[in-house]
Amino acid sequence: MAFPMTAAQLAGNFCQTLLYGMYLVTCTFCARTLLITGSGRDERWVRLNELRWMMAIVAVIFFIVSTFDIALGLLHNYEAFVNSDDPLRVLTNTSDWIDIARATDQGILMVLADFVLIYRCWIVYGRRWLVVLPSVIFYIGGTASITGLLVMAGKQATGSDSTLASDAITPWFLSFYAITAVQNVLTTGILIWRIWRVEKESERYYNTSTTGSTSFHATQPRRLSQVIRVIAESGAAYTLTVLVTFILSAIQSNALYPASDIALQATGIAFNIILIRSSARRDHQFTMYDQGERSTIFNAAHRGSTTLKGSIHLGERSRPQDVELAGIGGLSHGTDNVSTQEDFDKAGGIKITRTVEAS
Repeated sequence: MAFPMTAAQLAGNFCQTLLYGMYLVTCTFCARTLLITGSGRDERWVRLNELRWMMAIVAVIFFIVSTFDIALGLLHNYEAFVNSDDPLRVLTNTSDWIDIARATDQGILMVLADFVLIYRCWIVYGRRWLVVLPSVIFYIGGTASITGLLVMAGKQATGSDSTLASDAITPWFLSFYAITAVQNVLTTGILIWRIWRVEKESERYYNTSTTGSTSFHATQPRRLSQVIRVIAESGAAYTLTVLVTFILSAIQSNALYPASDIALQATGIAFNIILIRSSARRDHQFTMYDQGERSTIFNAAHRGSTTLKGSIHLGERSRPQDVELAGIGGLSHGTDNVSTQEDFDKAGGIKITRTVEAS
């Protein structure tokens, strides 16, 4: 038995409002990440020059669009079931401004979410464009697909076959969701790979410090396993909703409506989770790690035969390249100033340096 359009619209509105409540919960943690810095007694509101404006603006756009789409869904059902004698005629009019606006809402949120994911990957890889170039290509293709979908939806005439599962719109839906799924799997995969490498490097230097003789007690660096798990889970949940929507679009089922409504709110939830786990301190952490990698490679190539040594030390005469795997933002990066044990304990991590010496 086919899933009727009226039931699809009501089910979609219910599922969307349910996930919207979950989205609002993540918004509170997202606001805390953006607006509050420090911990314990040092906790305070961020200053204007400390606020990450781009992420804050994107978060506000997500909130406005998600809330607006909920209101449009309720309005659409009200117009169909209360103010009209023929609900099916209202619900199948894809050229109506409500349908166009709701499709635009979903396109905006998914395009923004993909942009933020690629941006996070770019930051983690030390702002290297070559790494995210394949993802950017997929991103451009997805943006073109959703634009074509909106154009085709606006051209459709009202009728029983004038739905998002119609023959005219289905190819655009398929291309958009297929590209989005591939781009998310690719970007999330290389993002997790980078974080995993940083964690392994951190563990290796920590183990070296605890077995060797050092002049101070090094505290274990903050694990990044939780970050990997959160990103993997949020990425998998978002990609799953995209794949389900893709399959329903391929079979041209009206279940596409509740699936796309769920995907819209899942997009906002995934964005908030990524933002919560990507503080400014973590940005600094990965940037310093990338600088340490580049410096090591450059020095090795410049000096010829070299020996790479991992060391944890204070105030030596060598010229080390700092790799702050624990996200320490306030420690000295040079060799002239000596950081105390209190500084390390307060930062909750260890200072890791790489020294390249000629053999």
